[in-house]
Amino acid sequence: MPVESPSSESGAGIPTEAPPPDHGTDTSAEGPSGNPAGADSLAVTPVLDTTRRVPLGVRGSWHLVFDDEFETLNTASWTPYWFNDCNPKSVMNNVKTCSSNVKVANGEAVLQLTDAESGALLSTNPKDGVPGHVGFEFTSGFVEARIYFPGTCSSTIHNWTAWWTAGQRFPHTGEIDIAEALAGDMWSVYHSAEGSKNRPDSACWAGAYHTYGLHRKTGANDIYYDGRLVHSYATNDGNSPHYLLLNVGVSVGSQVFGERGSMKVDYVRAWQ
Repeated sequence: MPVESPSSESGAGIPTEAPPPDHGTDTSAEGPSGNPAGADSLAVTPVLDTTRRVPLGVRGSWHLVFDDEFETLNTASWTPYWFNDCNPKSVMNNVKTCSSNVKVANGEAVLQLTDAESGALLSTNPKDGVPGHVGFEFTSGFVEARIYFPGTCSSTIHNWTAWWTAGQRFPHTGEIDIAEALAGDMWSVYHSAEGSKNRPDSACWAGAYHTYGLHRKTGANDIYYDGRLVHSYATNDGNSPHYLLLNVGVSVGSQVFGERGSMKVDYVRAWQ
């Protein structure tokens, strides 16, 4: 069945009201804001070899505060679904988000679709209510991921794939779509209570690894692809705490199921 295409005003998109986690009688979507009992807070920021890891495109003195090389799936950092695992109550970008569609192998996270209704997501939202999940949020700083978006330069980017950040109250606390495949093209999109700011990038971003970074400052964002500044704009989200998201959904355009259509993530890093 055809799915309505996201317009240029559409981003990766979190629901205005997020679904509550389904843990028996506990239906609170807020969850604990600190470290759950027994959780190791150090596991959330596995920082390694800080002397050689700096943001690509922005010079300066940076302190690495989050570094996941995906040797394993660190569930203290990431939840591999949106609030409820593979549940129709927890749809993101037109699909259920299923932990079975997320795997870590050969030093990369692999997110895929199994069919037109079942996709994948990784989130560091510390308030998703998942037991043992501490998560990660940031305000000002730089976040970067090295990602393989499926497709080819001669065709298109497959599926509705995205690397983005979001606050706890959409749209008031903002949403920053750093790299989002909309109908086969790569877009940088910003959402807030005042509307959206969008920019497509006509270069080829399919079928190879590239770095996609966000320099978040007070009142402004700069977006970098492979160290090149591609989008700058003013923001009005109050510099609220944002968590990190990676996901694969379905919309109009090329749909490829299984590993051939997967989004692969080599690393995710954050600096302040």
